[in-house]
Amino acid sequence: MATADALERRFRRRARRKLLWEAVAVLGATALGAAIVYLVYRHPIGSPWKVAGTHVQDISNEAGIQTEVAVAADPSNRRVVFAASNETLEPEIRVYTSTNAGRTWTSAAGPAFDPNTCSWGDPSVAVAPDGRQYVAFTEKSICAPGPDLTPYLVVGSRAGPRGGWTVRRVARPVVQFGFDDKPAITVGTDGRAYVAWSRLLGRAYQTTVISSSADGGRTWSKPQVVSGQLVQSQLVSVAAGAPGSLYLAGVDAHGLWVGRSTDGGRHFAVRIGAAALPGSQAKTCIVFGKFVLPQQAVRCLGPNPTISLAPGRAYVTYGVNGKDLTQDVAVAVFDRALRPVWSGPIGSVKKKADQFWPASTVDAHTGKLWACYYDTTGDSDRKHAWFACTSSRDGRRWAKPVRAASASQNQGVLWEDARIAGYGDSGGFGGYVGVAAAAGVVYPLWIDTHNVRGNQEEVFASRVR
Repeated sequence: MATADALERRFRRRARRKLLWEAVAVLGATALGAAIVYLVYRHPIGSPWKVAGTHVQDISNEAGIQTEVAVAADPSNRRVVFAASNETLEPEIRVYTSTNAGRTWTSAAGPAFDPNTCSWGDPSVAVAPDGRQYVAFTEKSICAPGPDLTPYLVVGSRAGPRGGWTVRRVARPVVQFGFDDKPAITVGTDGRAYVAWSRLLGRAYQTTVISSSADGGRTWSKPQVVSGQLVQSQLVSVAAGAPGSLYLAGVDAHGLWVGRSTDGGRHFAVRIGAAALPGSQAKTCIVFGKFVLPQQAVRCLGPNPTISLAPGRAYVTYGVNGKDLTQDVAVAVFDRALRPVWSGPIGSVKKKADQFWPASTVDAHTGKLWACYYDTTGDSDRKHAWFACTSSRDGRRWAKPVRAASASQNQGVLWEDARIAGYGDSGGFGGYVGVAAAAGVVYPLWIDTHNVRGNQEEVFASRVR
């Protein structure tokens, strides 16, 4: 017969075994739960889009930060590509040229109207049918770091990659402390160049104006208001087609607007509210107190509208706030009379991701519309952004995106760079990228953030076939 001590020892052993099994069961369940959570909710970082870009290279390769990228292909020579960007450490813009279809690039300081003034930024480029290259940008009246309320519009032109620059100030201000801001330039099939931009016409009134040149940029017409219907319009994009045919797109208090002229820019038919921009602050964000400030100085970050022309169609790509609280890119399609055809997202993204800073172009040889933008698809935290491109023949159905390069960019750094407008300034908007296309080859240009500690965010380029 077991003694009381033996029974107590047996009971203790059984209790310890029970506790051990319970611990094993709890640990097993915990491990299984962790495995399920990892398998179901794990977030590996990697874009699902394949890399299609070749000849990936740093084309600016300068100290400081280069922003506000623009690029155009030469319609007379498919091997020539011309680009420009802002420069933050020097009082200048930079220009870039490739004469071998984007395989290599050269970089140089851009033109200047007055050696005693400084570039403010906002470069826009175009190439005429005869190969003449144009770059429009703004200069500051005072060459000193810090904001200044009198930037003015300058256009430089040259007869091809090796020509000398002809540089002209387009117009003087119409009011005290008047300013010019954010130009866009294009050239029609007849060689006439058009430049559109935001101009201060009153203490609290700025709007979109346009000027043209028929002599290679040596003289420019008096700036003309596009439409009295526009309310604080800004971020204009311009595209010219057949002689006298001109199309504009921009943002104002009503959202996205488009305009068309058939008489060389003397008169415009304008469609207000051509596409909704949820959360747009275009009406108020450019006005600071009782004054309008240039460069969206209170950080009025816009949707980057771009208008491109194809046979029978006008495409406007733009950024928009998505319903799932992410950033999206979209397109509005019009016929050449600006009657709406279709509007909707660019591509189809099933997972929650940001797409932002779109740029677009039409390849005149293939008729394809190309759109490039930063895309965080592949990173659930939406911190890594890959520069991606996609194409469409009608604006409605889009090919699967491809990456211009394998490396991702830091979305936070990109948006911080959007503050940097030009030499010594820190209150502007530099979040522009560029894309050009010719003969089935696409040339995306974007801002790379690899060397953040070295304060060297650079302009990168690649080729996508």
